[in-house]
Amino acid sequence: MKKSVLWLSALLLWTSLLIASPLSTEAVQEHPSEPLSVLKLKPDPVDRTKTMNTPTFADAVNQWIKSIAKEKGYEAWGSATWTSAPLGPGTHGWIVLLQSGGREVGYLVIHAADPNLPNAYQLSEYGSGSSPLFSLNTLYRSLVQLELIDSSYEAERWYADPLHAVWIVTAGERTHFLDASTGEVLPLTSRDQLPEASQPGGAEFINSAFASPEHTITANRQLDGFDPYDDMSWLQKTPLTPTAFTGLQALLDAASPAKLTFIAELYGGQVNMPFAVTGYQQWSQ
Repeated sequence: MKKSVLWLSALLLWTSLLIASPLSTEAVQEHPSEPLSVLKLKPDPVDRTKTMNTPTFADAVNQWIKSIAKEKGYEAWGSATWTSAPLGPGTHGWIVLLQSGGREVGYLVIHAADPNLPNAYQLSEYGSGSSPLFSLNTLYRSLVQLELIDSSYEAERWYADPLHAVWIVTAGERTHFLDASTGEVLPLTSRDQLPEASQPGGAEFINSAFASPEHTITANRQLDGFDPYDDMSWLQKTPLTPTAFTGLQALLDAASPAKLTFIAELYGGQVNMPFAVTGYQQWSQ
């Protein structure tokens, strides 16, 4: 799974979310059913008088999909349909899952840009591939491995930022925390170990009055993926000194691109996770 995370200058922006009604490119129902019967998701408490109307959100999603589908690695998005679901209570955001040809091909994370601007949304994260964030297929496999698939359980989405996203699965008195991308069981025992959601930033956003992207992708560099565990020399190497995006861009644009591994220390140091850096997408402004 490749992630593209938006910075103000190049890579990453996170924020929070707002409505709880699942939406899709299919005919919109007032109360859509969950796409997988095994899920017993906790409903998010929502004041229905403060939710935005469905066509506005759908237009925003479709505009982003149309824009990103033009880029290398995202071609399958051009013929994709999508469904959406809330990311959790109080977060003002949604996960949008894309399907094409009967398989999952990517995802977007979208947040309300500003509680005072109910028709403005911001794109916080997106990615391509067959194992998107919060995939119900990945969750299903994890539930089978945990031997919970035939038992009574509840699965709840929880999202703080692109590196802290989990399924919280409650079965009786036991709670399991699963990485929302890989389905891996995390060594967490309490919700108190989860960080608070990041505050909204100046992410790329769409105003519903026009339903067209204010910003566009101006540069795209995609390299071959690699498994950081195939060569673990990064464990002993000296980390790069902090650098601006232009410095990283030069390393990735070189004739022989650098093989960069980003190591994240997550959940208060309880999880160290390496990520292969396989390129960038630079947005206007």
